[in-house]
Amino acid sequence: MQKLYQQPSDLDPEISFSHDEQIFRISGTSSPENVRATFEPAVNWLSEYRNKINTDKIIYTEDKPFLLQIDLEYFNSSSAIFLYDLVMIVKSMKDDDIPAIITWSYDPADSDSREAGEDLSILAEIEFEYIKRQ
Repeated sequence: MQKLYQQPSDLDPEISFSHDEQIFRISGTSSPENVRATFEPAVNWLSEYRNKINTDKIIYTEDKPFLLQIDLEYFNSSSAIFLYDLVMIVKSMKDDDIPAIITWSYDPADSDSREAGEDLSILAEIEFEYIKRQ
């Protein structure tokens, strides 16, 4: 599958999805003017990849799970809707017994940054692993 890469800007997050490199990461700041144009390619890519896991018998194990890394310093409410969509794709993987982990990086000095991840985790009914940003 071809890699998906979106260059970060002041308003757009960096999105890097690559099966070959086993990188599935969203980072930076997310408050794009056109949130659909920013996130729809990522949602479509991950959904297609999720289907490819089943059809091509891509193997993830407990020792080498699928890993979605979310490391956003800031995101607006419109971005949250698409983050939820991405998280739900990962949840569907877990529901089909594909080992998968979502990590949520947060600033320990900003209680809202971890709380936002906890809220999303509760809403999607999937556990996150929380990483303190250094």
